[in-house]
Amino acid sequence: MNNSTVQPPGVYSPETPCSAMISTLFTALLSTVSVAAFLGNLLVIACFVNTQSLRTSTNYYIVNMAVSDFLCACFNWPLYAAEGMLTTRVFISGPVANFVCKAGIYFRGTSQVVSVLSLILIAVDRYVAIVFPLKLTLLARGRIRLSLLVLTWIIPVACGFPYFLYTKIVKVDDQTFCRIVWDKLVNAIYNFTGFAVFYCAPLFAITILYTRIVRTVRNRPNAADKTQDHQANKREQQNQKITTILISIVVGFFICWTPLCIYLALKMFHPELFVQDKCKVMVALFFYLFPSLSTAINPVILFLFSTNYRQALKSFSLLLYNFFRYRFFRYTARRVGSSHLEEEDNNAVMSTRFRRGGTRSTIVFGKIS
Repeated sequence: MNNSTVQPPGVYSPETPCSAMISTLFTALLSTVSVAAFLGNLLVIACFVNTQSLRTSTNYYIVNMAVSDFLCACFNWPLYAAEGMLTTRVFISGPVANFVCKAGIYFRGTSQVVSVLSLILIAVDRYVAIVFPLKLTLLARGRIRLSLLVLTWIIPVACGFPYFLYTKIVKVDDQTFCRIVWDKLVNAIYNFTGFAVFYCAPLFAITILYTRIVRTVRNRPNAADKTQDHQANKREQQNQKITTILISIVVGFFICWTPLCIYLALKMFHPELFVQDKCKVMVALFFYLFPSLSTAINPVILFLFSTNYRQALKSFSLLLYNFFRYRFFRYTARRVGSSHLEEEDNNAVMSTRFRRGGTRSTIVFGKIS
């Protein structure tokens, strides 16, 4: 995807300065979402690593998506700081800004494609598990799963490399922008191809797969049937819940990224629509905030609606609590022990034996409990 801050010369006019309140509000929103995405995805990854029961095929792809979202959250704020969005103040400048510009755009694009490919693999995994359960063992093999996971990174890393080559910091009307500088026709072809291959096609495929999954689950015998045992009924209910959670993740992802796609299309073909956007509020919302929400929403869905992830979060929280509690008491005991040793040394020096009237006495200036 191209940088949404691309503007034709003359479109932006600095005559009307942007209100500081707008800048402060957006900075606070972006900071909150970025921190939530950073911590949320980090917790998902930590829970997966710490909990053996979570290591299923579907969860491997979910965590792969969490890693990409974590990466996106790491570069979202530096990119914002390098561009000086909503104000003329630029927080990062010089060669560092150029690198942040290239890395920010590149890893945002990479993260988006990794997430899309992960969503496809999740849909395929659930489709095989529910529609063709006897063939699930083929996709569950470690080598095949590892190959698919590696492929979800090789494809976007290779396809997004032009971002790293042609993106740079440019100045337009005293404003700083992070732009992809190349031919307009090449830019249009590149963006249209990416939109078709990594947005439209995956959305269509995922919709077809989950439609088939929902129909299969609904057409199976319900709990009232005598021929269905309790264990099978429990498994069906679990499949329904998992499917609902995964569909929620898919819907959330495409809802958050669709406004950016629409914005980029309008920006490319109808730039005159944005002449009055002096504060670049639409850029702020559709390029920064909505995509950032897509990286923060998945951990919320998982920890709110998935019993397994909630239990894993509780176990991991208890593990962290015990770890820091142990470290704290160990540090305290070491400090107390050191104080006691100093006290003993002082006692040895300050204890004075003397005789008065033939009586042997000892003065002790401290006592160790």
